[in-house]
Amino acid sequence: MIKHSNKVWGIGLGRTGTKSLNKAFQILNYNTIHNPNQIIDIDPMIDGAIEGAVLSDYKYLDLRFPNSKFILTTREIFSWLKSCKKAIKNLYPIDRFKESDEFYNAMIRNRSSRFGGLDYNEEQLITKYYQHHFDVVSHFKGRDDKLLIIDIMNGDGWEKLCPFLNIDIPNSSFPSIQL
Repeated sequence: MIKHSNKVWGIGLGRTGTKSLNKAFQILNYNTIHNPNQIIDIDPMIDGAIEGAVLSDYKYLDLRFPNSKFILTTREIFSWLKSCKKAIKNLYPIDRFKESDEFYNAMIRNRSSRFGGLDYNEEQLITKYYQHHFDVVSHFKGRDDKLLIIDIMNGDGWEKLCPFLNIDIPNSSFPSIQL
């Protein structure tokens, strides 16, 4: 695996193409992980991470790794809400897990920080979505070289990501991973 000079951090909320972004990084030979539970779980030898603890700690990562690049994945709000509803109610319903399950605490932590609660609450989700976007854009204001905003679900891909990272566009389709 190639060692990149800049770390990359995917700071979009879940259900905005974060798994596709992680796969894209791997195609570009970045050693990244998806959904770390804690920043301490991030090995300093990796090239970056997407979602998980990165969402709440991106400001720390910006200071700790000053040459980093950040990618905010977005998605049309009603499509995002529909996907959140599917994930919260069908894919990962809270009552499917026991408190003793390893995934349980991480899921509660992630839902509370990313979605504002454990259950599907449209008003809460909309507030969280716009607040996260506002916070990220405000933090990187005036530093366009540090932040890329892309909508993978709406077709953004290599043509935006690769120039931002200063690398060549690969000869393959941009990944599309949907659950």
